[in-house]
Amino acid sequence: MSRIMQNASTKNLSFDSPEDVRRYLDSLPSFQVHGAAAARLGLDRIREFCSKMGNPQDKVPCIHVAGTNGKGSVSALLALVYEQAGYRCGLYSSPHLEHVTERIRINRQPIPEEYFLRFFQKFGDELQRADLSYFEITTAAAFWWFADQEADIVILETGLGGRLDATNIVTPELSVITSIAHDHQDFLGRTLAEIAREKGGIIKPGRPLVLGKVPPEAQKVLVEMAGACRSDVHEVRVLNPRHHYRTREGRPESVFRIREEDKTRDIVSDLMAPVHRWNIAMTRVAVRLLESVFPVSDEVFLHAYKNAAASGLFRARFERLHPRLPWYFDGAHNPEAVKELLKTIRRQDWGGPPVIVMSLMKDKAQKKMLQPFSVFPKNYYYRLEMERAADIALITPYIAYIQSLPPKEDEIAEIFAGLTKQVVIFTGSFYFYGVVKRWISRIIKAD
Repeated sequence: MSRIMQNASTKNLSFDSPEDVRRYLDSLPSFQVHGAAAARLGLDRIREFCSKMGNPQDKVPCIHVAGTNGKGSVSALLALVYEQAGYRCGLYSSPHLEHVTERIRINRQPIPEEYFLRFFQKFGDELQRADLSYFEITTAAAFWWFADQEADIVILETGLGGRLDATNIVTPELSVITSIAHDHQDFLGRTLAEIAREKGGIIKPGRPLVLGKVPPEAQKVLVEMAGACRSDVHEVRVLNPRHHYRTREGRPESVFRIREEDKTRDIVSDLMAPVHRWNIAMTRVAVRLLESVFPVSDEVFLHAYKNAAASGLFRARFERLHPRLPWYFDGAHNPEAVKELLKTIRRQDWGGPPVIVMSLMKDKAQKKMLQPFSVFPKNYYYRLEMERAADIALITPYIAYIQSLPPKEDEIAEIFAGLTKQVVIFTGSFYFYGVVKRWISRIIKAD
């Protein structure tokens, strides 16, 4: 019989099917259920495990990306640009939205379940002894898969922090730190300088550093850390904030005006959020630093940016969910991300305020996170079925006009049936995404 056999003393594991893998991973503390406490920061376990695999993380060149916000978008843009340029490009990112294999991709395709299973079958005995965390296991599986498939280059997104993050056993071609803001302060530090020191742990001796939207307090720390590593710093700060929308052939698109060296240029993209001007600029700087080894033409850049949202790599980042209705999902899960979401909303010509539907974890139910939504006249809250999820009682002190969605999906569908002529923004936890996708799918089928 296909099963995982496990007891407190021997922890014997048997992986005979993808379902065995799923059950095993579900049995581990995960960020989704336990929050940052599941991270088990430190490099000794993952380093020892990878050593027993033959150190696959050293066999493929990579770009290492950290930051409070933007690291997922920059990683996705880099992966898309290199794929469009003809390279086999790996992408490791987290969290996944619907299936764990989404974390590990080559040219946008997730690792096939049979290969994911093969990793657990091949290294099951070592997994048993190593006692790795959920994130450490998926990181090791990513290293193995990218090396096995002989990827040309890998884009590696950190999980929590940087210095003690499981991804930080690599020596990248260059590092990117996209932004520094307050988040996960119990683990990364209370001040921006302390958080920067943790994120800056990915800087490696002699390897360039690309710096994005970083406040002065954090910038000072990161520049000092780079200096100690003799790493050249390339600061992305010569940006003109001009950004506007237009519609071409019925398709909305953004025009981001950025400044590069001694010239200004317009970049057309199907990405809507103004913050993407930073992400695009960071991507261009990073790729140009490696152009002697991984050349990319300007035409490839422009094509990748123009079709970025359509690539499937930007799900849950102001993603339009319904083919006909203006319903979007944006995983704004910290105050800085909320600020950027509101900028995006204000720049739209919708003729009226959107309806907000949110779901959050307990640690995110804070005044700075929630109060900005008070400007909207209609807000709904949905409590996810997990221990970390915040009850609406934690939300109502900060948002005057908010009501709880009913638990039954039939009743939720009735509410949404009355919103078909309105803009709806689903936001908050990335773990809310799968639930919303299920709702939308049901609504589309009923049309």
